[in-house]
Amino acid sequence: MNHKRKKRNLFLLLLTAVLLFQPLTGLTVRAEGGQNGAASQSAQEAADAAQAQADALMAAHLAAWQQAQAEYAAQLAAYQQALAQQQAEAAAQAVARQQALMEQQAQAAAQQAAEEPTVAAPVTSFAGKTVSILGDSISTYQGWIPEGYACFYPDPDNDIKDVTQTWWMQVIQNTGMQLLVNGSWSASAVCGDSRAENSSAGCSSRRIVDLMGNTGMVPDVILVYMGANDFFNSIPLGTFSGTAVQRTDHYIWDFTEGYELMLQKLQAVYPTSRIYCMTLIEANSSDHPRVNANGNTIEDYNNRIKQVAAAHGISVIDVHDCGMEVYELSRFTSDGTHPNREGAARMAAYVTNALLMGG
Repeated sequence: MNHKRKKRNLFLLLLTAVLLFQPLTGLTVRAEGGQNGAASQSAQEAADAAQAQADALMAAHLAAWQQAQAEYAAQLAAYQQALAQQQAEAAAQAVARQQALMEQQAQAAAQQAAEEPTVAAPVTSFAGKTVSILGDSISTYQGWIPEGYACFYPDPDNDIKDVTQTWWMQVIQNTGMQLLVNGSWSASAVCGDSRAENSSAGCSSRRIVDLMGNTGMVPDVILVYMGANDFFNSIPLGTFSGTAVQRTDHYIWDFTEGYELMLQKLQAVYPTSRIYCMTLIEANSSDHPRVNANGNTIEDYNNRIKQVAAAHGISVIDVHDCGMEVYELSRFTSDGTHPNREGAARMAAYVTNALLMGG
């Protein structure tokens, strides 16, 4: 009996100990968990504070950069405004200087004109009449021929440096005529395509019509100096019976045919104009007279010009006889072909005299 009571008492003692120990253990665990949570919360707060500090620093740097950009933009705008103002002032000063210079030049010109005696235009039977010229390089001058036409004068190796020094302008001034159109084309020949709209051939309709210019005015006088390049290019002289032959448009490679077609077109388009054909001056070479590849001379072409012109009742000015002999061409031309100032003056005097003497 006592033994059983002892066993029961021991069991109760153990049960009591277990029940007492369990709450203490839970309390210990809860205490340790609380300590760890507090530490974690403290670390998070520190991290948040550091992040906030970094964000604030970045925001401050961004604000400073934006302020610097704004200051730079303002400085750039001020510089550009100052530069534009400076350029405007410089341009205004340049305009003022140019205007003052023009006024000075105008005053000087007016004073010179007042001091110089007035030269009246020559009184001749040609005074006031309009003239057009159908020619090659010898009759060109830059700025005085139609747009698109090739030009020779002024040339670096030739002493003709002003349009008033050309043979044709001297003739105009000597006679009192007025230039309508100088239809001269450097290196052009009488022959070529007579139909093409862009043809440089003297017999082409384009060259003939161009003599009236944009106004459609019919010239009173037409001077024709063509044929030198036909000679230089050895275009066949062709044959002529002595009577006029009706020619037709096509690609022409016969000087007689081309020259006659040219005159026929001139008379058809300008029936009231006084047409003058001019013979050619000599060309210099090692042989005298110069001979082309076909064995023809300048004289051969000049004789054909006279024959064809006579058949059509057109006057001829024999410029070949103006006094520029073949052995003197170095004196009167720059290259044996193109007249210099002295040669042009001699041509002009001869043509002027022929016009005035012929009426």
